[in-house]
Amino acid sequence: MTIYTRYMVGRFAKPFAFGLGLFAILIFLGDTFEKMNLIIKSHASLLTILECLWLGVPYWAVRVIPMATLLATLVAIGGFVQSGEWLATQSCGIETKRFWMPVLGCALAVSVLAFAAQETVMPAAWARSRRLWREKVHPEWEWTKYQNVALLGGVDQFVSAWLFLPKEGKLERPILETMGEHGVDRQLDAKYAFWDPVRGRWVFHDGVERVFGPRGVVETSFESRVSDLDAAPLDLVPRATGSDEMTMRETLSYARRVGRFGGSPREYEVAAMAKVAYPFTNLIICALGIPIALRLRRSSRVVSFCAALALSFIFLWMMEVGRTLGVSGRLPPLASAWMANAGFGALALFLIRRWNL
Repeated sequence: MTIYTRYMVGRFAKPFAFGLGLFAILIFLGDTFEKMNLIIKSHASLLTILECLWLGVPYWAVRVIPMATLLATLVAIGGFVQSGEWLATQSCGIETKRFWMPVLGCALAVSVLAFAAQETVMPAAWARSRRLWREKVHPEWEWTKYQNVALLGGVDQFVSAWLFLPKEGKLERPILETMGEHGVDRQLDAKYAFWDPVRGRWVFHDGVERVFGPRGVVETSFESRVSDLDAAPLDLVPRATGSDEMTMRETLSYARRVGRFGGSPREYEVAAMAKVAYPFTNLIICALGIPIALRLRRSSRVVSFCAALALSFIFLWMMEVGRTLGVSGRLPPLASAWMANAGFGALALFLIRRWNL
């Protein structure tokens, strides 16, 4: 690594660290204040609340990395030109492309690190944070009633019910189906069922048991029947798993599971492709920031900060538009995930060529 490269890396690293911390804190505080009314009413301990909030920091940090990258690019390039060092390097015979290549190299390194964090630290921390929020800080099961639900009870066990009351441990009009090699082997169809914490089982009342065999269906009426369903009420609560709580491989696996159960896997397929596209947004947004920094070279750092914020939100908006088009089926998952990167990448290339860099 040359002295010039180390110097430019230092110019990039300081504003990047500042921007990453600032943007992450701003968005984190905004999200926290939005939830403050629910947090104040929560019966969870202070340590649980703090753990829930703290585990969300990696998620917000990864989300604002493109903003920090753009800010670092504007400050590093703009300051280098404004101080007259750009002219000095040119007078020393340094090629034009070497002027901005170290900054692009920093953005590429940030992209790789962001992808690594997205596949390791962030999903685990975010999943834990969401679980604490749903189960302890703001437990949905204490006040939510689920109507016309289909629940996964366990291995090869499916439950459908007209009404599910988790807090009371009650199912109304439940149907428990046990799957075999050739379909449904056994079915419990009852008026209601209660969770028995002593037995660790659901007890069905006033129903019919149906056994499906080669010779047909055998029905047996019952007043009370202890079932094989041992999933506690809280374990039955339907919770959609967010793609941010999974790695790319887990997201693709979950998409296949959703497809097998008859749902649409497109949302998770698009999310899996976006897990590659989003980290490399840093490289594209850095390339776009280079010509913008030259245009703003006489502006203050406040102007650079505002420009980074505005352009980043436009970029994120374009990514959300692409995601929506992908989920709706108007674009393939790969194209929808990379749409914003392709569009802004082409714009960055055009602007760089226009400035003859």
